[in-house]
Amino acid sequence: MFRQIKKEEVQTVFELILDRIEWMNENNIHQWNETNYTDAYPLSYFEEKREQGQLFGLIEEGQIVCAAVLLEEDERWNDSIPSLYVHNLVSSRNSQGAGRRFFACLEDYAHRQRKKYIRLDSAKDNKSLEDYYTSLGFKEAGTCIDGPYKGICRQKEVHY
Repeated sequence: MFRQIKKEEVQTVFELILDRIEWMNENNIHQWNETNYTDAYPLSYFEEKREQGQLFGLIEEGQIVCAAVLLEEDERWNDSIPSLYVHNLVSSRNSQGAGRRFFACLEDYAHRQRKKYIRLDSAKDNKSLEDYYTSLGFKEAGTCIDGPYKGICRQKEVHY
């Protein structure tokens, strides 16, 4: 089930992030584990996004297996095309394919919200993530820089 995260579930989403940071350390991936991610995005950030109705998750068998913040505007994009912007995407390492299922549900949700695109960005130096988003149908649509972060902006057209 794809839905907004409940107040009592925010801590679980944050724990998924902490677990992914540990996974990145274990797998020699240089991202959240090296950018003080939880300083920039502490638990209070996710609580605030939930209160604003922007924190969504995929729940399977009573467990959150994937979650993300969904925004209607993003300063990294210079247009006003109706889109959903995916941020802080995290999936459980105990649920193979959760991200793919999350995006399938998200596309249906974006369609119902009358959005033209689902948009996101990912680190320029993460080839496996680039391949993953390409396999989901996301196309490169520019670049972005935020401090030390250099990203590739990607979008997927929502089909009606």
